[in-house]
Amino acid sequence: MKKNYLLALSLLTATIANAQTSTDQAKKIAEDGVANLTKTKADLKDGWTKGGTINIAINESGRNDYWIKGGEKFALGIKGILDYNFDKKKGKTNWLNSFRARYGVTRATSTGSKFLKNDDYLNFSSIYASSFSKQWSYAGFFSLESQFEQYLMTPGYIKLGPGVLYKPSEAFNLLISPAMVNLTTKFASSFKNINAFGVDSGKTTDLGVGFFTQAKYNKDIAKGINYKSVATVYSNYLNKPGNLVLDWSNLFTLTVNKYIGTTVSFNARYNDFEVGRFQTQHSIGVGLSYKL
Repeated sequence: MKKNYLLALSLLTATIANAQTSTDQAKKIAEDGVANLTKTKADLKDGWTKGGTINIAINESGRNDYWIKGGEKFALGIKGILDYNFDKKKGKTNWLNSFRARYGVTRATSTGSKFLKNDDYLNFSSIYASSFSKQWSYAGFFSLESQFEQYLMTPGYIKLGPGVLYKPSEAFNLLISPAMVNLTTKFASSFKNINAFGVDSGKTTDLGVGFFTQAKYNKDIAKGINYKSVATVYSNYLNKPGNLVLDWSNLFTLTVNKYIGTTVSFNARYNDFEVGRFQTQHSIGVGLSYKL
């Protein structure tokens, strides 16, 4: 039941995006008085399309000795978020690239002089697709997921495989692969003799092949507000195929002016090979923000 719920949750993005696409088309018909349902990526000009957001937020709080409600005397948090897309179109081919990164630390009176990490994420993904119809393409997919420091590629996930891409609009695309190769790594020496992340004790890598799907949505939902969502589901045919590995990241960017903005992120994860529980992480940051 839990896994069915998680699968439904991850595909919610696709449902919302498809509904939004239909709504946009309906508005276009109402405005122009003529149906324009055949306009797809093929109507767009060749070349690069680049854009994204970088945000650095600093949060500080404190109290004096007489604040009876308690709390930390001093707390300081710093977090950076980078979300960048760079896509290229040439004729019937599309090359879609995404780089997403988060890193955050916090320091409080109870932690002494140490800054403790509270977020660390790095992901690069790339899709090369050649269309065979107005909205469908043959595609190849590559992605690398890890973190910046402490245990680089522990865990790490490298995916490579063929699939088909459904891209009804520039705001939404859905990749489906029935045979995605996944390499899970744990290179840190302290993890070598531990059975972790689906990699057996004594080994540093585990190779799997399974079903994979990814839904991506990127749209300005209101003036000065952008919403990006990426949902993925993976199941390994070679190791407990009933177990799902699910990731769902959501980022709202609210622009105040050219250099000040707010980011609201919510991330969900489920992986039987890690903790086997539904994991969530969220943050709200106000600070320096620049639209790339």
